[in-house]
Parts: sequence; C-alpha cells; structure tokens
Amino acid sequence: MTRTKNTIGFKDKSEETEDEAIRTMSASVQEMKPVACVAKIRFKDTGHSFDYYNDEFYLEPGDKVFVSGKFYGKLGLVESITTHFRIDKTKYRKVIGRPNLHISGSFIHVNDKMISFDTDFDPERFAAVIIPPPDPESEEKEKIICGEGWSVGFENFEESESVNPDKIKPGFDYCTEGNVIYFSMKNSKGTAFIRGRHIYKAEFSFDGETVSDLFCTCPFNDDCLCKHEMAVLITLRMLMDRPEFEGKHNFVAFDSEFFWNYVSAEAGEITLK
Repeated sequence: MTRTKNTIGFKDKSEETEDEAIRTMSASVQEMKPVACVAKIRFKDTGHSFDYYNDEFYLEPGDKVFVSGKFYGKLGLVESITTHFRIDKTKYRKVIGRPNLHISGSFIHVNDKMISFDTDFDPERFAAVIIPPPDPESEEKEKIICGEGWSVGFENFEESESVNPDKIKPGFDYCTEGNVIYFSMKNSKGTAFIRGRHIYKAEFSFDGETVSDLFCTCPFNDDCLCKHEMAVLITLRMLMDRPEFEGKHNFVAFDSEFFWNYVSAEAGEITLK
C-alpha cells in the first residue's frame, strides 16, 4: 500500500509505505470508546477557551465539536482535554456532537463544483458537519409533517405550473453565488444542502425524466417551488448535461469554495483528476 503525502489539502502519491498509518488515519472516530473528560474548547472570534464536560465521545486535541449552551450551533475546536477532574455536572455545559470530518475519494472540477463518483461522504455525514444536534437544553421538539412533494419535468421545469417565474432568477443566483454547498444522488434519491438565511435541506427522487417528491425544509409555503428548490433543479440539470455524467447515476458534489476550505484542513486520501 502506498502512503500519500498532503499537498495543499490533497494527496500526491509517493514511494513511502506505511500500512498502519493509513489504517489509523482511515479509522472512524465513532468506533473509539467515549472517555469522560473535561475539554477546553475555543470558538471562532473568541479570545479564550471554555471548559465543557464530555462523556459521549472520544475526543482528542484538534477535534471539532458542537456544544450546548451559549455557543450552541457553532463548531468549536478542542484545544486540550483532561481526565483528572472533579466537577458538579449541573454547572457545566456538554459536548453534544463530534462530526466525522474525514473525507476521501477522487474528485473532478465541473463548473463551480467539485465532483466525486466514489466518495463515501453521504448526506447524513454532511448534515452532521454543518447542522448541530438538537439542543438538549431546549424544550422545543421537532414535529415534522409533510404533504405532497413537488413533481416537475426535468428538461422543461421552467414551464411547469408549479414554478413561479419570479423564483427562477433567485434560484439561479443561489447557484452562481455558491449557495448549493452540497448535492448528492444515490439510487435515484437526491439530497442537497442550500445556504440561505439558514442551511436548508432539499430531498427528491429522480428517474432521468422527472423530479418528484421534492421537499425543502425552508418555511416557504406558497403554492409554488421555493428558490432553494429552483436552485436544486438548476444544479441538477447543469450537472446531468455535462459529458462527465454520462452513464453516472451516483455522485457527490461540493461547492468549490466550500470544498477547498474544508479539504485543506480535513482531507484524508484525496486525488484530483
């Protein structure tokens, strides 16, 4: 097995062989047993770190985590941990999420997207990176109820009665501004995450001719597709019209800027074609 060296966030092949190093790097954090500890965690734009209790995850310095309390929703960096402590748990906020940030696979650059046909970075893992777990201190509980999903023709969705022409340009702008930050297709099921006022998730089915069961998590409830759903349709057609996608039914796409910011810090074995 050939070890790969990190070069500007991706990997180039070398002659060095270290099987154990590769196995260690590829090991899933979720397989490590949790260790009770107090972690010092720093958040972006703060002048110092804060202590949090953890008993749900195996943590090491450099890990990124979500926490309860004041900084809920922000991804923090673990600076240090200690297993030597005596605390009153009622006075400490907790670590509530430790996303698996390892990414690997072969990628190609298509328009403003980085595309992989072999990465295992599925929608559930991506969601865990950008969306914190439910706040355990919140009394609000989600109660999701769905009606009918949208169904439109793939090639001519602009002509659908479900499309308000006023939503087409905002949807296109979302695409050109890089707000469709993640897009995946697997076994005819599509998932996209769109950056707006919040991060919204769109899901749909696609049989090559029709996009059906299309839903978005935004609060828009008019009787037409929202701009996030329009951005999903535009992105899907842009990708599927490219020759690189001929005969390809499963893929993952990242916005290029998001990809490079992410890969530069979290890459595993990445190859570019």
